[in-house]
Amino acid sequence: MLCSLKWASHEQLRCDAAIALEELNRAFRSAFGRNLDVTDGYRSYGEQVSVAASRGRLAAVPGTSNHGLGQAVDLSGGIQSFGSAEHRWMVAHAGKYGWKLPGWAQADGSKPEAWHWEYGTTY
Repeated sequence: MLCSLKWASHEQLRCDAAIALEELNRAFRSAFGRNLDVTDGYRSYGEQVSVAASRGRLAAVPGTSNHGLGQAVDLSGGIQSFGSAEHRWMVAHAGKYGWKLPGWAQADGSKPEAWHWEYGTTY
């Protein structure tokens, strides 16, 4: 089951992840005066095949992506840059809402992706 985001209705997530992201967005909006900029949420298998074809090793193998499970988002609006005020805020606050930047996506990780945040995953 997927739910749309109120401020980014073109994106969908697993419903518990969507609720948690709505709460995180409210806190982000209080801090920065604008909504989180979601560039990618849920991806179908076919969409993940396309992403893998265009992004190579930066994309998960189709069928294994947390985007395909509806529990990952890619963000922009400053969050996509390590060290920005928005990224530092996310690192400090996202965990309170169940969202995290996985170890592999951190600046010193195997595939640094400042923009990739996951809900409810463990590594």
